[in-house]
Amino acid sequence: MAGRSVVITGAARGVGAACAKRFAEAGDKLVLADKDEAAGKEFTEELREKNYEVTFVHADVTNRLHVHNIIAEALDAYDGIDVLAHTVMERFSAPFLETSEEDFDRVVAANLRGAFLVNQAVAKQFVKQLNDDTSKRPPGVIVNIGSVEAVTAAADHVAFAASQGGLHQLTKAIALALSPHGIRANAVGLGGIKSEMSDDEDKNSMRNATPLKRIGDPEEVAEVVFFLANPASSYVTGQCIFVDGGRLVQAHRQENNG
Repeated sequence: MAGRSVVITGAARGVGAACAKRFAEAGDKLVLADKDEAAGKEFTEELREKNYEVTFVHADVTNRLHVHNIIAEALDAYDGIDVLAHTVMERFSAPFLETSEEDFDRVVAANLRGAFLVNQAVAKQFVKQLNDDTSKRPPGVIVNIGSVEAVTAAADHVAFAASQGGLHQLTKAIALALSPHGIRANAVGLGGIKSEMSDDEDKNSMRNATPLKRIGDPEEVAEVVFFLANPASSYVTGQCIFVDGGRLVQAHRQENNG
């Protein structure tokens, strides 16, 4: 299993970076993609200093040409792809009546269109590898990162919630479409996870809204992604595993704990 070619989008920080470290520690070879070129290159060098095999692509997954470049880099570096961990997520909060069409289009493009483009491009490569008589690669695996707002909602998160619901359904449909090839696709839905972008007020809100009364670590998410990408989960497809500290099992919560 070790030595797989793993594409990770949104890899420069947070959950994407944690996933990169987890796969690298297992001996996998990485193609990291992020639209933040400086942060992506810096993180790539950090991994290389630990003798991990990793390459970086500056890419915005909403751009089809950029997605093509990710695939091309993986083929050039490692002759194929075995795993996609798509971790790109753009959060957006604004009152519904003040959310512009441009805001909506941007968030849906980042969270849904980008997922469609990169999932489809990688899936085509997976199928091509399976049809190649000289390839010894097993069926590939896709893991998409989403949010608990795939099934819940907040009044000020209209565009974000819509994109997450779409990503959830997209993953299920992709799983069905690819199942005849033995290719699996699953999602991981996040609750309150630590982020460099969160301020103290956000952290307190997340902590109060979580039954475990703490914020999750990106490394905890990475462990679930790693599990879904491995043979240990070979009978799991079309599912979403929520890493949320228990948020979704609550019958209700106070409005100010949102």
